[in-house]
Amino acid sequence: MNHGAAPLFDSLRRFVERGQAPFYSPGHKGGRTLDPWFRDHLADVDLNNLPDTDTLHCPEGPIAEAEALIADAWGVGKSFIMVQGSTSGNVAVALSALRPGEPVLVARNAHKSVLAGLVQVGARPVWLEPRWDDRFGVAHGVDVDVVERAFGESGATALWILHPTYYGTTGDVAALADSCRRHGAVLLVDGAHSPHFAFHPDLPTAAETAGAAATVQSVHKILSGLSQAAVLHVDPAVLEEAAVRRALQLIQTTSPHFAIMASIDLARRQMMLDGRDMLQQNLVRARDTADRLAAIPGLTVLRPEHLAGAGTGLHQLDETKLLVGTAGLNQPARDVLRRLNDVHGVQPELSGAGHVLCITTIGTTASDLDRLVAGFAEVAEHAGRRRGDGPPAVRPELLTMRPEQVLTPREAYFAAAETVDLTRAAGRISAEAITPYPPGIPLVMPGERLDRDVLDLLTALRDAGNPISAADPTLEFLTVVR
Repeated sequence: MNHGAAPLFDSLRRFVERGQAPFYSPGHKGGRTLDPWFRDHLADVDLNNLPDTDTLHCPEGPIAEAEALIADAWGVGKSFIMVQGSTSGNVAVALSALRPGEPVLVARNAHKSVLAGLVQVGARPVWLEPRWDDRFGVAHGVDVDVVERAFGESGATALWILHPTYYGTTGDVAALADSCRRHGAVLLVDGAHSPHFAFHPDLPTAAETAGAAATVQSVHKILSGLSQAAVLHVDPAVLEEAAVRRALQLIQTTSPHFAIMASIDLARRQMMLDGRDMLQQNLVRARDTADRLAAIPGLTVLRPEHLAGAGTGLHQLDETKLLVGTAGLNQPARDVLRRLNDVHGVQPELSGAGHVLCITTIGTTASDLDRLVAGFAEVAEHAGRRRGDGPPAVRPELLTMRPEQVLTPREAYFAAAETVDLTRAAGRISAEAITPYPPGIPLVMPGERLDRDVLDLLTALRDAGNPISAADPTLEFLTVVR
């Protein structure tokens, strides 16, 4: 072993020194929008819980003051600073708002941290189908009529939604909040990509002021927060502040990074003083770039004209996100992304079946956007146009197949388990989530039965080379309840 090497550090240094145009999180884009003194003294403010710095678990000084300012800025009753991303926030929401065995409506395309919260609490999920978009190969939010029907059939006490999706699309959050009120349920929101909604009228409706009992947001994804910077907004009339604080004390580190917390404080100040103007410039540039990209043969861009209307899961759009459809090109999206990166020094956030996602923020420059458009133009010409419609981006069965739920995720997680050959798993209960990419929506959740149709589809996906997230990504073996 060569202990003179530092492989992780070296890989980071090589990446930074390539000087790529950043279309990924975090939103500060390499420190461009950070306070200059803060950026230059990051190591100096790597401190601990001291009399001068306050304590995150029981704040009484500057952390408490910062949380009060955050709540006022976002217009909510109470906000909490978090240093372990929206993941910790979603687990805290589950611990604060849900109870073992209670039914809760959950969008099937929920982040895995929502599943983690369900495992910890033991609530019984009632999975809801999100609205699917064949044009771009992505899932959006849930339709109100789907939620209404599920409330009527399940007697659920809560609805947990994604607002917005990774791709910047939202359901009709005001209508969903009304539905929750009619059924005596609480609205819980994974709003990881929504911290900027409150600061510009052209952005989608902010869930935290539209009736949500709890909203989790990743300040680092879009605003000027360091990675893992997040906030949790709650309505104290619905969720008791002490209960939320107790949940956060249970799951958050006792050695929080003060630079992360300070970056949240600074991002809040930046939004309150200059946020509207900065976001306006961001929106103008993003809209212009969307027009330029859509003019390139073979490309489409998700824009407001694609919205499906009130009450649907495709009700509003965050136009700072550029979801570029590549189905018209004679090349897989993953190869489009690779060429953008390798040849043009443009790094998108991700690619999926028939799309590439580029995240623009207040840190994105006009030069970045010019490089993006020029790169896509060359890649499109290099790939050529696809003849005919081509194969569907996602097999239809992935969106319609729903295995029988036998156990709650918690029961399945803590049950005695074993690994079995996929060919011998028929009728067994899965102890793990199995998620094909695309579309990134679990085909099987912990506690669901692996029937023959599910296993046949998993086998076909594996044999076709479709990436699958599971304990054994090769799917030779599955983890099942013993």
